[in-house]
Amino acid sequence: MKEKAAYLRGLIEGLGIDETTKEGKVIKAMSELLGELAEAVDGIDEDVTRAYDQINDLSEELEDLEADLYEDEDAEDEDDDAADEDEDAGDDDIASEPFYEVACPNCGETVYVSEDDLDAGEANCAHCGVTFEVALEGDEDEAKDAPVQYEVTCPACGKTAVFEEDELLDGAPKCPNCGEPLDFEVTEE
Repeated sequence: MKEKAAYLRGLIEGLGIDETTKEGKVIKAMSELLGELAEAVDGIDEDVTRAYDQINDLSEELEDLEADLYEDEDAEDEDDDAADEDEDAGDDDIASEPFYEVACPNCGETVYVSEDDLDAGEANCAHCGVTFEVALEGDEDEAKDAPVQYEVTCPACGKTAVFEEDELLDGAPKCPNCGEPLDFEVTEE
């Protein structure tokens, strides 16, 4: 930029512009301003280059510090993992027992139910202390006897509702959300 500003200054001088006229004064002032701006930009460029060099140096030093720090933590973690494995060795029989997640009917929190709880038919909620009945879902025979259900999405409101097959075959069901009739066909197979 400094070279271009000097070139323009040389062109202005070579043209022999009269600096006593208004136009000559403006052109000379613009030429000087361009020279000063070129000097300022050159200084900023040097400062930025110096800053980038310092940032790169700091980044390398930080990487070295992180490597040293995390190397120490990794060694400590390996020692902790070995100790945890020794402690967990006695818990293998508990971990192999299957547990089932159920929601407590009283407080809604998740309760873990064991096979023993299922055999007894009841479980205790650790959160609220309530005892409630538990059982596995029914046999396949009970599932065959259960009514067939369909999920239907209302075209008017977009909500999904569950209907039993008998409700759909008996007539035109209505959306429980918006009350619009649900128009579709159910074919028996």
